Amino acid sequence: MPFLLVAPQFATKPFLSLPFAWQLPHLSSQRHSSFERPCGSYAHFKLTRCLLRVTRDARYGDSMERVMYNTVLGAKPLQTDGSTFYYSDYNIKARKVYSDRRWACCSGTLPQAAADYRINGYLRDTHGVRVNLYIPSTLPWTQDGADVSVRNPSIRFDRHIQFQTATSSPKDFILNFRIPSWAEGAALFVNGKRASETPVPGSFAAIQRQWKTADCIDLDLPPRKRLEPWTRAIQTPSRCSAVRLFCSRLANRCRRLRAGSYWLQRRRRSIAGE
Repeated sequence: MPFLLVAPQFATKPFLSLPFAWQLPHLSSQRHSSFERPCGSYAHFKLTRCLLRVTRDARYGDSMERVMYNTVLGAKPLQTDGSTFYYSDYNIKARKVYSDRRWACCSGTLPQAAADYRINGYLRDTHGVRVNLYIPSTLPWTQDGADVSVRNPSIRFDRHIQFQTATSSPKDFILNFRIPSWAEGAALFVNGKRASETPVPGSFAAIQRQWKTADCIDLDLPPRKRLEPWTRAIQTPSRCSAVRLFCSRLANRCRRLRAGSYWLQRRRRSIAGE
């Protein structure tokens, strides 16, 4: 599925229940349901996890991380009476509301997506571990007969991330850390010393050494600020910092104006037979 890597990436990501991306301007002014957030997120996690396992291409991890922080982590919690936050609303007057149906179709994908965080965070092979998501976690496993664990004690998303190792006996294996494509100028340190390998954004940085208890790995991932188009059809820029997307009322106003202009031009081309 290379289209996830070579297709243009937009601020809102590709999982929309629309036949064509150019429908978004129409939805932003007339409809209030355009994206099944829990279902789309769960499907995206499952697909990118499988592709990452096969290809070991860090960009699938980037895509997974972006969907996690900008979609499912913003969902309203599932209620005991079956109230489900189902749709992400792309209307210019959008609000987060629960579905008017109890236990709506696929309402179970939200807890499934949350349960998948633990299997999305790390990938193992015979040579070691690939660290994919930087979330509070501990991974224990057995490496060549030794009990080994890697722990990320961070409690929030930050540019400075630290991992700590523990082993029943010193063991040689590889720890691979995903360097996000936005992390230009990333740095990697082991026990306070800069790693010999220079981290390359959009790839995994591998560290092979004999690991022992209390070894410490520090990552510095500078949160580059940038502008990205909201969608293919609406070129109004969205402000991004690291993996997170930020919106504003001004952006909504511009989006509304651009949407009207887009549909006017589309109508003119249709009349002209283009």
